[in-house]
Amino acid sequence: MNTSAVTTTTMLPTEAAQEIYELAISHREETEQLRRLAPAVVDRIKASGLFRMGLPKFLGGWEDNPVEVLKAYEILSSGEAAVAWSVWNNHLACTFGRFLDEDSMREIYKNHSDVYANSARPEGIAEIVDGGYSVSGRWSLVSGCELSDWFVMRCLVTSDDLPKTLGPGAKLKLFFIPKEDINIIDTWSVGGLRGTGSHDIEIKDAFVQEKYAIDFENTVHVDNAYNRLPIGCLNSAGCASIALGLLKSATDELINLCLERVTPGKSPDLRDRESIQSTIAKSKTTLASKRTQLHNAVENLWNESLEGNTYTDIQLADVWAASIEAATASRALVSEIYAVTGTASLYTKYKIERVHRDVHAVLQHGMVQPHWLNQAGMAYVGLKPNGAMFRT
Repeated sequence: MNTSAVTTTTMLPTEAAQEIYELAISHREETEQLRRLAPAVVDRIKASGLFRMGLPKFLGGWEDNPVEVLKAYEILSSGEAAVAWSVWNNHLACTFGRFLDEDSMREIYKNHSDVYANSARPEGIAEIVDGGYSVSGRWSLVSGCELSDWFVMRCLVTSDDLPKTLGPGAKLKLFFIPKEDINIIDTWSVGGLRGTGSHDIEIKDAFVQEKYAIDFENTVHVDNAYNRLPIGCLNSAGCASIALGLLKSATDELINLCLERVTPGKSPDLRDRESIQSTIAKSKTTLASKRTQLHNAVENLWNESLEGNTYTDIQLADVWAASIEAATASRALVSEIYAVTGTASLYTKYKIERVHRDVHAVLQHGMVQPHWLNQAGMAYVGLKPNGAMFRT
């Protein structure tokens, strides 16, 4: 292991996120124009260690209460959603590393400055060959691909004895692939989350060693409480926290507009409108309640993980349900804020315009779709949830 490449910090993720907050806002236009995070922002995130929170502590990771990670996402998102999204996306790519053997983990995550991208959609083919796999495919929506040094891509594994298409009996694996084998295809022409650089990528006949191919049944070699946390619902909770951060940003901006737009002798001002007053009150209480519910549900999992206990379906359902409800409520209230603010919502100089488009993009992610509420509901009525990532 190259220990000189790994640094440690006593700074909390929330403290690091707070330091990046203003920088992210000040570089927003550059991020927008580049369609990826501004270099100064990337450098600061690398130095903070926020890209590596999902790793064990000996590799620069957090390895403590995941609620602190959710809070960091929310802070970053309230400044610039693309920054929070990129940090959250790296967290997933790092948590996938728990299924590597320890030597491989040390190799792939040895450089503190490396950035990681991933796609859990099985849009590639991995043919079994001597010593490993030959991987080819094209994946869409690979956030941060232009910044990344390693990619974790999901493929259908094929051979003479395995199915050639997705369906019953199909074998899926995740493959760790260096950037040298990646071709980026410029497709990310969007509004919402524009700064995430979520282009398509293509891989052609890249050889991947057997040790760099994992699935969710692999042994977790580095056993700690953080590595025992479920990946699926924690990923959903992270996405929901980004949505909560956007709701906070829009609410704060509307309050600031009300305080700024006070004209002596004029009535009514923006703050005098009943629609504005009720929307702000609803937004603040919804933000507080959904955040508390989400954090409590995740805290319960953390406490169980510290004890080495197995999670019940009800405990997992609590996180899934809290995540979907937090994300959905955030989108609804941001849309309401956009509507009641009037023409000011149209202007890019106000955060509300940016937040409105970003929150709708965030809610397109598969981890916060309504069907996860059905999965949670199955657990609550005594049925066995069958979603592929419900317990993973």
